[in-house]
Amino acid sequence: MMRFGGNEVTAAGVAFVAIMLIVLLSAINSSSNILYIILGVLAGMIVVSMALTWVGLRGLAVVRSLPDHAIAGEPAEIEYRVANRKYLWPTFALHVAEAGLDRTFSPAAFFVHIPARSTAQSFARLVAPRRGLLTLSGVELRSSFPLGLQVRYREIPAAGQMVVYPRVGTLNRKVAVAYREAVESGTMTSNRRGGNDEFYGLREYRPGDNIRAIHWRSTARTGELMVRELTANAPPQLIVVLNARTWREMEGGREQVERAIELAATIACDGFLENFAVGLGIAGADTAAPAPLMGRGARAAVLRRLAVLDVEGIRAETPLPFPNRLASRAEWVIVNLRRGDPYKDLLAGSTASRATVLALDDPEAAQWIHFLSAADAARLLRDPA
Repeated sequence: MMRFGGNEVTAAGVAFVAIMLIVLLSAINSSSNILYIILGVLAGMIVVSMALTWVGLRGLAVVRSLPDHAIAGEPAEIEYRVANRKYLWPTFALHVAEAGLDRTFSPAAFFVHIPARSTAQSFARLVAPRRGLLTLSGVELRSSFPLGLQVRYREIPAAGQMVVYPRVGTLNRKVAVAYREAVESGTMTSNRRGGNDEFYGLREYRPGDNIRAIHWRSTARTGELMVRELTANAPPQLIVVLNARTWREMEGGREQVERAIELAATIACDGFLENFAVGLGIAGADTAAPAPLMGRGARAAVLRRLAVLDVEGIRAETPLPFPNRLASRAEWVIVNLRRGDPYKDLLAGSTASRATVLALDDPEAAQWIHFLSAADAARLLRDPA
């Protein structure tokens, strides 16, 4: 297909023009009035087709709704709402896609008919080929209505961004058990009051306190209402460390880093699913200590950090900040690119008795992750963490 300006001539259009040329040559050779009339009708059809496609794309406004995130290689559903602001003329056979993106990854939403002064809604599934921050500049409208001789394009600026998470799968049971069984005792007693597990201390009664928490012996002894305060048990702690400091020394180092990021993301999601408080450390890039947290927001923060990680920013000489005292009791899982990569400096000062080290050159590394279908991956990330 040939493209010029905001138009693209289709294969049908090329054939149509070829037929017109044949009719033109026949009319010149035969001087037949009928052939000249047919030639005029064909030329008029081209003019009408171009005019109708131009009118069809005028007076349209598009609102795009992006999902919270996408997963690399998996389709993400985008909603387009197109408002036809023309007073009389409807729009037919409209395609809406992301401008500047390959149509292989950004298939178009299709609108059969948008009446005048009305709004229509449709969806498209965009596939981001890799993790990162996907920047969208605008949407592209195109239509070949009514004859399909040419496609007319119109671009509407609509800036937007979408975080594309690395691929996430399910963890091989052997790998998962390795770090789960290494956790000291499942839960640890927190030094924060306000729970309902173990005795923390006594204090004076405050309006609104549960009367069942009143400590009657102390109340009788002091003459003032006293209540018991209890502690809450802290969940088991897991710190996932991505150690990609040696990637520049390796052939195909970038590809290995991407594999390591996918493994770290899968381990973190598995930890959240198993009710661990999970923290993420990136050796050579972090300036803040990893802090194990729970919840869907914490999981989203971990995946976002892995999604937007700039590999060029990793420096071998940058130490990993050591976490607080409670986090230091966590189980550490270190993801190395190679079995010989140094990692013990990352545990300097740690009270952890051991760390689970996973290296991507392990003979069994290819079986550590089972990547999910698009529906299963979306379901995994929708589940509360």
